[in-house]
Amino acid sequence: MFPKPKHKRRIPKRGKRGEFGKEVRQAIYERDNGLCQICNIQGSEIHHVRFKSQSGRGVYSNGILLCTLCHIKVHRDYDLAESLRQRMIERYGNDYYKDEFDKE
Repeated sequence: MFPKPKHKRRIPKRGKRGEFGKEVRQAIYERDNGLCQICNIQGSEIHHVRFKSQSGRGVYSNGILLCTLCHIKVHRDYDLAESLRQRMIERYGNDYYKDEFDKE
């Protein structure tokens, strides 16, 4: 058995890279004016435009504010999810869902 290394990980674990930090959540909320980006009512959930299961990271350009009902709809309707992905590609480019470790 090997002892645990005493140094900090160079690249965070995959699960941590998918989480939206407090500052990122706040920035997304402010960018989207607190409104759901589908129906324009009060937003309450940050949605991963490119899902975490597809290596979508918890970065500003991969998050969008949605209300609970629209968040459920996006996860059930592929075409709606794809339209959000296209919106982010147009706004931020093809690598919108990547973090700094993916871009190395």
